[in-house]
Amino acid sequence: MKPFSQNIIANRIQCHAIHNPEGEIAVYGDRRIIWRELCVRVYKLANMLISEGVSPGDKVAFMFHNCPEFIEVNYAVQVAGAIPVPVNYRFSASEITYQINHCDARIFFFESAFNPAVEQAAHDLSGIGKFICKGDTLVAEAVAYETFLSSGSADDPQIPTDWSDVAVMIYTGGTTGFPKGVMLTYQGHLDMFCNLVAAIATRLADVNLSKDQMQHITHLVSVPGLGFLSGLINTKLGKKILRSKKTYKSVEKAIRYLFMHPESAGKIHKTTLRFMTPSMPYFHDASYQALMLCAFAGNICPVMIPGITFNPEAILKAVEAERPLVMANVPTGWKKLVSFEGFDNYDVSSLLAAATGAGVCPADLKQKIFDRFPGVVVIDVFGQTEMTPITTFRIDTSPETIKERSVGKSILDARVVDEKGKDVRQGDVGEIMYRSSWVMQGYYKDEEETEASLKDGWFKSGDLGYIDKDGEIRLVDRKKECINTGGEKVFPLEVEEVLHHHPHVEEVCVIGVPDEEWGHAIRAVVQPVSGADPDPEEIRAFCRGKLAGYKIPRSVVFVDELPLSPVGKVLRSKIRELYGQPATKMT
Repeated sequence: MKPFSQNIIANRIQCHAIHNPEGEIAVYGDRRIIWRELCVRVYKLANMLISEGVSPGDKVAFMFHNCPEFIEVNYAVQVAGAIPVPVNYRFSASEITYQINHCDARIFFFESAFNPAVEQAAHDLSGIGKFICKGDTLVAEAVAYETFLSSGSADDPQIPTDWSDVAVMIYTGGTTGFPKGVMLTYQGHLDMFCNLVAAIATRLADVNLSKDQMQHITHLVSVPGLGFLSGLINTKLGKKILRSKKTYKSVEKAIRYLFMHPESAGKIHKTTLRFMTPSMPYFHDASYQALMLCAFAGNICPVMIPGITFNPEAILKAVEAERPLVMANVPTGWKKLVSFEGFDNYDVSSLLAAATGAGVCPADLKQKIFDRFPGVVVIDVFGQTEMTPITTFRIDTSPETIKERSVGKSILDARVVDEKGKDVRQGDVGEIMYRSSWVMQGYYKDEEETEASLKDGWFKSGDLGYIDKDGEIRLVDRKKECINTGGEKVFPLEVEEVLHHHPHVEEVCVIGVPDEEWGHAIRAVVQPVSGADPDPEEIRAFCRGKLAGYKIPRSVVFVDELPLSPVGKVLRSKIRELYGQPATKMT
């Protein structure tokens, strides 16, 4: 094999197969996937796709849970010069039909676990020329996954790709209308990763790291020569060096070189960083980005839990057995994990960094993470799919440093504007806007929405927040979620944060419902703790003294379970649909 390819992903995979052939690219239960084997399987799949008529720029859809097949199909599509389109495996038949027809996919990979929805949708997927299934299926003329793969050539197909090409099309959650296909480029991923690592390196001067934590962080960053930072971090000279623009540019340049030049691959395989994202499905960009980083770096290995559901016991067993250094979860995932009854039965001492994203992580939950994982660094990462997706991050080294609703400083240009698009004063609430080289290329087949979201190079996030005196972004809520009641504005997140402290509240979602007197009235939809039986007045009374009177829910609805998105976010639109009737006595 030659280490150089005209294809960006093939280039990286082949280099890792040469320089780190036995290195693990993924762990899935008892399965160990190494670079040498992955390279062969990816090339076989890519060549079969090409033989089926897939050309550069074509779309290939696939529907897998977090498993090795997701990884190798994704890379194979990219090696073939095509665009991978991951599909939400929780979709219904109609949702599958919409996304696959909208993206113009030519081929559809899926696993038999999702047969009920796929088999129902299959007859409406007129653009799909071939179905390929991992497992058995009733879909007509579907080909077995391993049969399809085994027929391909193991040679690099040498299909050129450019950094400006679309690397993946991730569909948004569709909380407002139909999901939109977000086109993200190779260049966008590269630029985001380079700036993120540089920002981490330079911000180490501003966090109170212990010596052990500093050594852990420099190990996580895994940049050759960066270990010298652990000896400088606690000196005035060291902090000055770290904070300098020169250091930022030097680190950013080093990462860019390592990720772009094949001959550099051998320099970054000395250690393997194991990580887990058990509550983040790969079809969502909060987790998908890690697979792009795996391809670029070559020394990062995801540890995946067999099965589709979030299983705290299985996760903790994997932590003990596989010794990952990093775990990332959505807040809901962290909440389930730290509250697991058998937590203390497992050794979780390997975990050095606990990352949270895809939603605001409450301060009290961060406190519980510190309690359960002594010595960890908690990294709060924020962004959205259209930004590839990271825009800001914050590092907390102890409970004393936690700031409520802060997601840290941005790693790109950020501003906060009013309804007219004018910058607001520091501390004033407005819509957050971003500008960077890793903003999406656009929404697929939707120029109107693309133009509405991008204004003079600035992306309108739809998030309301403000910049505090330390230059950190504090989130308030989604712009579209603001409730107007009696001429006053109420942000659901503020009310929910109070109610989350009630001992009988497991989950809560606050919505506005039509009201003749107030325009809209505040309603709390509450999922009680198992075994608890609170009454509406108890919930309302708990808010008194903690919230202004107009923010206290006027009605309370109790439900067995709140509908959640695939990444654990409460589906407020669905809750409005189910429980948003104007009846004032709906308790």
